[in-house]
Amino acid sequence: MVSRTQATVLGTTATGIPGSAVEARNADIDENGHPEFELFLPDGGAPHSVHSKLIGAHHITNLLAAAAAAFAAGLPAAGIAESLSEQSPASRWRMERTERADGVTIINDAYNANPESMRAALRTLADLGQGRRTWAVLGAMLELGEDSIREHTAVGTQVVRLNISRLVVVGREARALYVSAIQEGSWGDECIFTETADEAYELLQAELKPGDLVLFKSSNGVGLRHLGDRIALPPQTGTSANTAAATAANEGNELL
Repeated sequence: MVSRTQATVLGTTATGIPGSAVEARNADIDENGHPEFELFLPDGGAPHSVHSKLIGAHHITNLLAAAAAAFAAGLPAAGIAESLSEQSPASRWRMERTERADGVTIINDAYNANPESMRAALRTLADLGQGRRTWAVLGAMLELGEDSIREHTAVGTQVVRLNISRLVVVGREARALYVSAIQEGSWGDECIFTETADEAYELLQAELKPGDLVLFKSSNGVGLRHLGDRIALPPQTGTSANTAAATAANEGNELL
């Protein structure tokens, strides 16, 4: 990039890469998955603490990119750090966290999915789920073309290697993910395939226990964001799965 532009290029790093103009030091996530770090800018001033409201260590690189752009635009360092700390997701279903009254935690990241974001979400699930039973409820990553089977296979392998407790794969377009997890060593009820979101809903309603941490992730067209809403806000006893699905979908659409 530097060789192709006459503009100033501000490199960023959270790993101490020499020559980077914008740096995050002591970068980590807190117990709720929120990134925190000391922000160093090329003005030579003192560092500023950033404690983000976003969820996942992968957002550190995004926050640094925003800091670099803001610095290049002339914003003051203190204001940049404050803005980074106040930033929240731009829309629903992006690492959206819900704490149910019974102690089940839902992370609904099913606004969309690609291989990179799927890997990041699963790493976040593993980080936050230490000492808890973790669930990955995953649907297809659409529009991958000839790479679809390979990329879904890689995700299934990652789920097992991250020691995610339970995997629920929803829909035939994601079946390669399910097969891959089994081949990697996920057996019995650790890995379950369901044809529909309604089947997954019934399974989760029956098996979730207090303390469980559940991630929902798929491409937008698969619709697992609505399944995540249904599980985050369980219907009252006697409410049918179809009624619950319609209610959750309508509530979600009203917020779009």
